[in-house]
Amino acid sequence: MKGLKKLFLGIMMLLMGAVAFGAEMDLSKVTLKDVNGKNYTFGKDGKPTYVKLWASWCPICLSGLEDIDNLSKEKKDFEVVTVVSPGLVGEKKAEDFKKWYKSLGYKNIKVLLDEKGEVSKMLNVRVYPTSAVVATDGKVQKVIPGHLEKAGIKKLFTSKMNDSHMMKDDKMMMNDKGMKDNMMNDKHMMKDGKMSMEKKTTM
Repeated sequence: MKGLKKLFLGIMMLLMGAVAFGAEMDLSKVTLKDVNGKNYTFGKDGKPTYVKLWASWCPICLSGLEDIDNLSKEKKDFEVVTVVSPGLVGEKKAEDFKKWYKSLGYKNIKVLLDEKGEVSKMLNVRVYPTSAVVATDGKVQKVIPGHLEKAGIKKLFTSKMNDSHMMKDDKMMMNDKGMKDNMMNDKHMMKDGKMSMEKKTTM
């Protein structure tokens, strides 16, 4: 029991450390193509951006796509995009992913293909899903491991939200199921990532 408690605390420390990591990361020079072949540049629309990094093999990621689809079509002061890494960390190849994703029937989600793993590497992504808050200039303000509900995502963009409050809310939103999935995802990514991520992102 003590061993499990230590493991849990260790993982929480790792995750909370990642929340603050990336404050000076700049995505403004990164251009990705979406599933329809259109180029996308972070910060180009002059709005802050919510970014969800996910994978087709991650059950908790898939369970949150409906929320992302609904949020994407709402009127709001921030943009919503998602990022996947075809051919890396166990993800399908680009063409296979596009076919699979289109079969899901979501109409509003902007899905970007990070085929070189640039964004994942820059944000030091260790679990799926992971969220990031990007300012209007393309600089990353927050990196948040774990699942966020739609209401939690909206809170990230309220001006009254301070860092300590955000971290508290993030811990509450990562329920037991999310934590277990994140632990499994981390192992999966570490195993596959050594072979695929390092090989392809260093080219």
